[in-house]
Amino acid sequence: MIQKQKIAVSLILATVWIPGAFSSTEGSEAGVWLARMAMALHEQSYEGVFTFMRGGKFSTMKIVHKFEGGKTLERLLQLNGEKLEIVRINDDLVCYHEKSDQVDLEHQVPMGPFSSAFNENLAAYQDQYQFSLHGEDRIAGRAAIKLGISPRLNDRYGYRLWLDKETGLLLQSHMLDVDRKRVREIFQFSTISIGGDFDESMLLSSMSEDAVSHRLTSALASFKKEKASRPHWRVAWLPNGFKPVRVPGSDRLHFTDGLATFSVFIERSEKSVLPEMATRVGGTVVISKHVKGATGQITVVGEVPIATARKVAESIEPVIY
Repeated sequence: MIQKQKIAVSLILATVWIPGAFSSTEGSEAGVWLARMAMALHEQSYEGVFTFMRGGKFSTMKIVHKFEGGKTLERLLQLNGEKLEIVRINDDLVCYHEKSDQVDLEHQVPMGPFSSAFNENLAAYQDQYQFSLHGEDRIAGRAAIKLGISPRLNDRYGYRLWLDKETGLLLQSHMLDVDRKRVREIFQFSTISIGGDFDESMLLSSMSEDAVSHRLTSALASFKKEKASRPHWRVAWLPNGFKPVRVPGSDRLHFTDGLATFSVFIERSEKSVLPEMATRVGGTVVISKHVKGATGQITVVGEVPIATARKVAESIEPVIY
């Protein structure tokens, strides 16, 4: 992929709790486990090593996560490939890496589920997915409960989750294609220690002074409902349940159903930046096409199937006042 195609985006790879009523006893029990997962991801202190696989990209990361006095501190270190660290204080994330001419979505990829915080206001999205229990398993030497998250329609992905039986912490996740068989992305702890106290130095970046640093877009918790305005562009079609959200400091259009997310970039230049294309890396899709009836280019990036992203891109049109 040429460098111009490596657009700087903020992708959110999340496994999100969707609270509310469930249609069966099994679904209700699965909902209880998802609620435990949402709490554990923030309120447990833990240290471990996990792997994250997307397409042909395989990353190994070390994580140190501490929750104390209502404050979340976290440090992620990439153990293979480019030297990279991500330090988090609550919803403020800073990425540190060695000097490089390439700045693309790879900095977000290794974070896996830890790239986003859980949103507690997702009841409106519960009709988009079904939840189920699939027995017990063993991950990273710990007993785990296996859950399924299945979309009601084939316009988005499904998930399998493995939660720590003792604490509810997410130990492993699979993103499933629309056929529910192919696995697009895999996150898995290989070692993990839950509880205990960690030295504060373990949460500080060890990168050299000449390292490059930049802030990452905050997670779903920082999304705001899009305020009414006079937009220049309109997305005429959205998958059922997707709603616009606003990311502070961003001029892109963002949409989420509470679990899946995608973003729309519109280049207003008369000269197209990218050729028309459709590509996928794991579960993340990039669709780029020219604006119909106007000059400029549309790029849709997100964790939805190609057919869904293409339909969104084709529906975008300028608004004439």
